[in-house]
Amino acid sequence: MSLLSLYCHGEAVKMEDNSSNEINEQVLAHLHNFYHENPYVQLLGIKVESVERGRVTLSMESEEKLSNFYHIAHGGALMSLADTAMGATCLSVNKKVVTQSMNSFFLKAASEGAHLTATGHILHNGRKTLVCETEIRDEEGTVLCKATANFFVIGQCVAEL
Repeated sequence: MSLLSLYCHGEAVKMEDNSSNEINEQVLAHLHNFYHENPYVQLLGIKVESVERGRVTLSMESEEKLSNFYHIAHGGALMSLADTAMGATCLSVNKKVVTQSMNSFFLKAASEGAHLTATGHILHNGRKTLVCETEIRDEEGTVLCKATANFFVIGQCVAEL
């Protein structure tokens, strides 16, 4: 696997060709396996769209099974997408993490059938904790949700880089 080709759901994922954002191939392999072997991610239909060091974009379709009584995406589904995007962002810098706390701000409803993207980036990359932020947007680019989270580092994806 080259640095510019990560495959998820059988499709090539866009990798940023920027040497300052270069990601170790072993970290990419771990990120790939994390998504292919994660039943919850599979249940939600989350896909990796792009990866660079410290920034990851994921997508999810707002399907009926993820909707509430009002036929809009359930807030829990949006929080799961946001948490997963931020967790993937932590993986992109070779850190295995668990979520300590998370805040979500729902700005607009995600209609059933909408294509959603979540882009996570790191605000603080410490030795023991990380702080990340993500925005969830619909296909028109409208921000539907913003979230921040604190993560506790439980190890590295691969041995010291």
